[in-house]
Amino acid sequence: MRRLIATFIKEFKILIVDKTGITILFVMPVMLVFIMTLIQFEAYKSLTQSGIPVLLVNNDNGSLGLSLEKGFKKFSICKLTVDHGEKYKNSEDIKKRIVDGEFIVALVIPKGATNVLRDNVGEMTNSFFDKEKTTKQIATQVKIEVIVDPTASKSFVMAISSGLKEFIASVKTKVLFQIMGEKIAQLLDSDTKAVLPEQDFFVYDESYAVRNSGKTYEPNAVQHNIPAWAIFSIFFIVLPLAGSIINERSEGLFIRMRTFPGNYLSILSGKLFVYFFVAIIQFVMIMLLGKFVMPMLGLPVLDIGTHWFALTTLTIMLSLAAVSYGLLIGTLFSTPQQSAVFGGISILILSALGGIWVPVNLMPPIMQTISSVSPLNWALVGYYELFIKGGDWQAIQFQVLKLALFFIFSITVSYQLYKSKLRKY
Repeated sequence: MRRLIATFIKEFKILIVDKTGITILFVMPVMLVFIMTLIQFEAYKSLTQSGIPVLLVNNDNGSLGLSLEKGFKKFSICKLTVDHGEKYKNSEDIKKRIVDGEFIVALVIPKGATNVLRDNVGEMTNSFFDKEKTTKQIATQVKIEVIVDPTASKSFVMAISSGLKEFIASVKTKVLFQIMGEKIAQLLDSDTKAVLPEQDFFVYDESYAVRNSGKTYEPNAVQHNIPAWAIFSIFFIVLPLAGSIINERSEGLFIRMRTFPGNYLSILSGKLFVYFFVAIIQFVMIMLLGKFVMPMLGLPVLDIGTHWFALTTLTIMLSLAAVSYGLLIGTLFSTPQQSAVFGGISILILSALGGIWVPVNLMPPIMQTISSVSPLNWALVGYYELFIKGGDWQAIQFQVLKLALFFIFSITVSYQLYKSKLRKY
């Protein structure tokens, strides 16, 4: 115990006088989480609140053009600019505005689009009432131009295209119903005209699935980004820890430690405990950032749930996993440069696989399977269960177990590597 306490005090004194180390361990993680969350929040807000700039050039004076105007004005992700051919008269002018960044997407409705639609639907209706068995070819097609900024998000473009098709289908249905009504009225020798309601027949009620039926959730960048980047920051503790272990070995402290009575790991535990507490402090600082500082800037408050035992256990195992990985890197390599390059790149790879950079459900199926080997993914799934899905201890215990096994594996391999290197001295 004395050896552990002495090593702990020694490592703590070294750490607090190292201004660069303090900056890397505490200031930079907070800045990383703050900047990434703010960027993601602004991107999310621009997509859901202020809208993406969309140009609609409506050269059609009929019901199709007016319906598209009305529909896209209600489309929440669009900040719509409508022109009736007065300002934007050709595609080249529109493309120039898009290249210059004035708009992300432009929709161009040609003249007479409604008349072409009615003619084609009328032909289809006449074929039905005339009992023609062969389908007539469409006489004229309406070409609706969709001009897109090449840097635009594919998901946003798909949303615009889906909305366009939905609005056109709605108009086609109404036109078909009106023409069918007119035909039927002619057959019945009646003057009655079909009247369609303005409202749709379907009302969509969107909600988010959470484990606690009494809890509601609205997606926001804070709730997603704070735990993700906190995990990333904690695992970057590998770099200073591995560097410290290698420096001690290269400066001869490793040989001197061999002269101390007791097991090497019991002496090394003092160093590991210091970095373990550093990881815990990092996590607490980032949680306080999301809980109190982010709301002062207009961002949502971080909801960390009420399952304190589950949250504490998961955070402890995450910190132990990060520290043990640093020990493994420090034992495996011989120079700080080697450990820094391998450790940094390996964490970037594990974070990319683990869903820190891109959500796992957006990855190809093979990558989703591979992501399950990343310790960062285990921790992220656990925090999402607690912070977003309303889960409890039972929902995260498997993730905690995997982190614990990773900790045991890293410590065991590190000790075996230590013993193999000990024979060389």
